[in-house]
Amino acid sequence: MTSAPTSRLGGATTSSSAREARELYELKQQAVKFYQDNMVPQRMEQVLNDMFYENPEDVYGHLAEYFQQFAKPPTVSQVTVGEVADCRGQPTIQAEIHGVVNNVDKVLCTVTVPTSKWDAAVTEEEETEMAESLKVAMEYLAGPITEALSGTEVANQREGDQRVKNFIGKILEDFEEELKAKKAKEEEESPRAPTPKVAPSEKGGKGKKGKGSATSVILPPQPEEELPRGIQAMCAASLALLEAGAQASRHPLYSHVAALRPGEVPIKLRLPLPMVCVYHGGRAGPGKLNCIKELLIMPKPGLPFREAMKMLTNIHNQVGKALAAKSGVTARNTTDLGAYAPLYDKLEQPLDLVQEALAALELQAGEDVHMAINCAAHEMFELEKGKYEVMTGTQKTPDDMVDFYNDILTRYPGVIALIDPLRKQDKTAWVKLTQAVSEKCYLMGDEVYPRTEKFLVQGMEEARSSAAVVSLHSLTTVSDVMDAAKLVEDGGSEVVLAACQGDTADTTLADLAVGLGVKFAKFGGLGRGERVAKYNRLAQIEAQLADQDKLAPHEEHTFPNILPPPPPEEPEGEAAT
Repeated sequence: MTSAPTSRLGGATTSSSAREARELYELKQQAVKFYQDNMVPQRMEQVLNDMFYENPEDVYGHLAEYFQQFAKPPTVSQVTVGEVADCRGQPTIQAEIHGVVNNVDKVLCTVTVPTSKWDAAVTEEEETEMAESLKVAMEYLAGPITEALSGTEVANQREGDQRVKNFIGKILEDFEEELKAKKAKEEEESPRAPTPKVAPSEKGGKGKKGKGSATSVILPPQPEEELPRGIQAMCAASLALLEAGAQASRHPLYSHVAALRPGEVPIKLRLPLPMVCVYHGGRAGPGKLNCIKELLIMPKPGLPFREAMKMLTNIHNQVGKALAAKSGVTARNTTDLGAYAPLYDKLEQPLDLVQEALAALELQAGEDVHMAINCAAHEMFELEKGKYEVMTGTQKTPDDMVDFYNDILTRYPGVIALIDPLRKQDKTAWVKLTQAVSEKCYLMGDEVYPRTEKFLVQGMEEARSSAAVVSLHSLTTVSDVMDAAKLVEDGGSEVVLAACQGDTADTTLADLAVGLGVKFAKFGGLGRGERVAKYNRLAQIEAQLADQDKLAPHEEHTFPNILPPPPPEEPEGEAAT
């Protein structure tokens, strides 16, 4: 009577064991499929067999290195931001990219973003506006831009840049609609449009150009572009993504940039020629001299970068000693660009200052060292008079400026580059200047061209130059800089990669210059740590490339042919009418 329950219990136990065995078998089959689908057994067998013969000192490090190549690419999980200071103590953005690496979320990189130009005094209202714009940019990065980039592979720079552009593009569209509505309202209230200025006729004026009664229409400068708040978030996100991509690739940043640039990846990389600012003046500087905003010194091509920087540093220090001997120790103080700013009234003073320093060091201008002048023509132009005020009280017409620059190059043959010698509105004079000097110096365009994103659409237009200055800030992405560099080089001109005035100690720009293979790097003077940090980084890159036999030399200067094409010939037999 008692055996039945025991039998039922035994049956239940047998059924449970069978189910467990079946589940275990199915689980094992799932595991086999899982590992086979991911090729784990094959790869384990391969690495274990190879490792036995290779006999690495660090067994687990060898295994980790082997399997890392099969890991999923890191993807963006979050962008975090903070407020830090630039070289002027003004607030700017520090951005961090968080990414999922080997199933772990971690900080991949940290970058700081340069601020926009501070050439003139800033009003309290403008400071408030900039602070508000910074706040909006940080909100964009922490919110919508994080959402846009989430899941993007950090190595895919263009996709990430485009996602951020799509977001900022909508902001710009809305802002432009607001501006159109505002302009339409203003035109209704004040329908009369301003007429272009007409330069007065000159009778017997100085120089060869004052020949009488001809008048010319003086085009006003284009108004400063209005942009919405927070647009600097685009540059911050792009820079951070670039750094994160390099971290993920486990290659130096300059190698990562070289792999991203359009076209074939170069086997060897060259360092840019440094354009070091030694004098900083211009319209906003002390003294009456307006036509030299920056006087820059450059080494001759072919000199190793470390040796070149030692030479340029000696020149910088020698100039400082000369200024201190004449005007006291405070004359050695430098501006935000890291350059000296003595009070000069005459064109010859800064040029002679540098040449005297070269002579003291037994160096020769035009042989050991070359010079470049940032003329900043747009800043010294007087619209009311239709002339350039090269020095306070000394004004010249656009045509006069051609002779003016030709005279400088004749008297100072060490000068081989002029940056922004004329406004882009003075197209006729620009062509004349090209015909007069472009075969003996570089004509470089900076402010004559629009911001990088618009430059990609408009190109050089009528203001053809032998080199274009490209910088990374505000609405510019790394992809834009790469495309702009290619556009310039494809047109037969050279590229100058420049730092912003509100710079930071971030050295990304140095790696970008090497990776893009630009001809010149314009990072400022040697009296500021954030400027020197970039030059030091270039010296470090030079050593790394030399150790790997991947350092390409610089060729001698050959000034690109930017002369306008000759007029078309008339068909034979066609009579003039």
